[in-house]
Amino acid sequence: MFKKAAVFAVTCGALLVGCGTDPQAENEEIISNLLEAGFPADDILIADDAVYVGRDAHVTLEASREMLQATSESPEQYRTTNLVGTGVTKICVNSTAAFDSYPLLSQGLDLAIANYNERGLRITFARGPATGCTANITAQTTTGTGGSAGFPSGGLPYGIINIGTGLNNYSADVNEHVITHELGHAVGFRHSDYYNRSISCGVGGDEGEAGVGAIHIPGTPTTAVEGGSVMNSCFRSTETGEWTSSDNTALDYLYGGTVQSCASISFTSYRGQNGTQIRCSCPATSGGTVWGTDLYTDDSNVCAAAVHAGAIPATGGTVVATIQPGQGSYTGTTRNGITTLSYGSWAGSFSFQVPPAQACSSVSFTSYRGQNGTQIRCSCPATSGGTVWGTDLYTDDSNACAAAVHAGAIPATGGTVVVTIQPGQSSYTGTTRNGITTLSYGSWAGSFSVSR
Repeated sequence: MFKKAAVFAVTCGALLVGCGTDPQAENEEIISNLLEAGFPADDILIADDAVYVGRDAHVTLEASREMLQATSESPEQYRTTNLVGTGVTKICVNSTAAFDSYPLLSQGLDLAIANYNERGLRITFARGPATGCTANITAQTTTGTGGSAGFPSGGLPYGIINIGTGLNNYSADVNEHVITHELGHAVGFRHSDYYNRSISCGVGGDEGEAGVGAIHIPGTPTTAVEGGSVMNSCFRSTETGEWTSSDNTALDYLYGGTVQSCASISFTSYRGQNGTQIRCSCPATSGGTVWGTDLYTDDSNVCAAAVHAGAIPATGGTVVATIQPGQGSYTGTTRNGITTLSYGSWAGSFSFQVPPAQACSSVSFTSYRGQNGTQIRCSCPATSGGTVWGTDLYTDDSNACAAAVHAGAIPATGGTVVVTIQPGQSSYTGTTRNGITTLSYGSWAGSFSVSR
């Protein structure tokens, strides 16, 4: 994947298969197989002794041979999209120490993994080291500001994604976008604008026709637009990192599974099976009886608890609930429009897989002005100061993390907070609390409050 007008130097020595063989002979066979499969010659690229199609999809010898094998699928099947087999249920993405040393790459990987897991697919992702992995992908660094990966082979996802260290100069959202894109290649997706790379890149042509390089996925658009898909060939500096509606359709078509309704499941019947994970779906949810915060009594309304936890929006979605031990007490709070209740001792609990929070520093709270009641979940690093106006209600241009420490929502060591958009006030009073001194101010058009 390339950024517009950016030069991406691929360092692919670690991608070579069969290091004891003659790389030149292997590459000649791969190229021959690709040409026989129908790929145009100008779509095939050799970089550092590895063969690529579409510029960022590495093709191994085994994968190129699979492209030529007879298939029982219809002629329209996109044969180069060798999908991940049903035996793969949990893909663990193991980042190298070098990868982890780049904070925005690391954060982008967490967000990308959450992107896939939020869809409730038949395959889930986990950041390694983890147990129960049925396939593994290594996330490692390369030079430049793009990424590269390859296609699945033998029913397994491609085993490596390379992410350019130059992306550490971009936002977490851009890193999320690029890593989500490369994981998409690893599980079998081609570029959505394969037929005309200039749509997202400004330059470039056709990567290959349907039947030899790209099969249309039913329910998705037949034409691409700039910004229309995470799987566009090139990215922009304004990417949000989130799936588009057509991306969701494509994911559900290829890897969706049957998901039962959360309302049909008796979570109390799983009591004592601690660690058991249950995937189920929720409709749009605006309320329900729930006891607890983060850990909920196992007789709570699961969908209301999931909205409260931030696992899904109020519009619904698929959740993964984990059975947990009973607790001595449960504390009620208000989050994301859901108010939960406190309770004493109870014999069983559940929790949720919650997507990693975006950094509060990356959010423009003034852009939410007027959307009173809107809640934004975000994370703060260790914070010892910052410019803040007000007490309990803060001007919406205040440093949210310093305000959170001042309000007592998090300690100075940092944490995750919920910022609630509030109306503007006629005046704000400064005070000193928890090591943070805030300032007084007059009338201001927008405010926020902060809670845990």
